[in-house]
Parts: sequence; structure tokens; C-alpha cells
Amino acid sequence: MRLMIVCAAALLATAAIPATASAAVEPPQAATAPSTRQLDLSRRYISLMMSDQFESVIHEMLGDEFDNDSSARNLPEEDRRMIIDLTAELTTDMVPQMIEAMVPAYAAAFTEEELVALIAFYETPLGRSIAEKTITVMPEANRAIMSVIPQMLDKLATRMCQRYRCTPAQLEQLRQGMREGAGLAPASNPK
Repeated sequence: MRLMIVCAAALLATAAIPATASAAVEPPQAATAPSTRQLDLSRRYISLMMSDQFESVIHEMLGDEFDNDSSARNLPEEDRRMIIDLTAELTTDMVPQMIEAMVPAYAAAFTEEELVALIAFYETPLGRSIAEKTITVMPEANRAIMSVIPQMLDKLATRMCQRYRCTPAQLEQLRQGMREGAGLAPASNPK
């Protein structure tokens, strides 16, 4: 499950981060029903955000996830490689369908003027460089995010137990369940 989340996050990050990071002022709202032109422009923008390095980045991120996933640590190396390679290949193969699925959301969120400006920027050498670096930095950014997940899960469990007045044993059970669910600890009751 975490592998699929990583794949989806990687794809979404390529199209979402640069656009949201550059919005410093209140943007004009796009029309409720996107025009054909907005759909076409959105498709072009998302395609520009994809990099030739996308497959290798996905491959690296999947490897990191396998290294962090306690349920996958005991797999033979050959099986790990096969799963990582296959998942990266299939994710890359699905990119055109993922782009098409994202187009309506981008077309509804951005005006034609905004899309034209985004495309104009990402077609420049500077824009291409930023798009490439956005993809390239994703594995390291993902590692940074994953490094704080255990702390977040512990705080989440503590707050939930404060709210529902858990016993210390229930708190520890909740923490362990959250770690297992996130693939950060081996399952205590394997099925």
C-alpha cells in the first residue's frame, strides 16, 4: 500500500508543487466548467512537469520504501528487485492515464491565463530546469517526510488516547498498530 501511495505522491508532486509554490497573491478563480482550451492547456502543463527522469526517480523512491517497510525487509533480494522494477515500469506506463485523470482538476483550478503563464514559464530553460529538479529532489524530500512519520504517529496516538482516555497499555497497542499499518514495524499478529 505504501508503494502505491509513493507512486501517486510522486506523480502529484510533479504537477502540484511548482504551481502552488509560485502563488503568492490571491489568484483569479477558474470557471466552474473548464473550457476545451483549459483542458488542453492543463494537459500540456502537466506533461511539461513530467521529466525524463520520472521512472528512475520512482524506482529510487520505491527502493527507499522497501527499505523502510518492515514487511518487505525479509523478501529475497531477487523478489524485491522484481517488485520494484515491475512497480516502477507499470507506474511509468500508467502516466498518460494519470495525466488524463488529473486534467479536469487542473483545468477547473486554473484560468486559461494562468495555464498559459505556467506553460510559458515551464517551456523556458529556467522552467525546464526547475521541473527537472522538482522530480530529482523527490526521493530526498520523501525520505525527509518519512523520517518524521514515526514522531507524528506517536503524537497522534497520544492525542487520541488523551481524548478517549486510553490506558497506558492501550496507548502502546495503538502506537504499535499505527507503526505496523505504516510499515514501520513488523506485524505483531501476522495472518
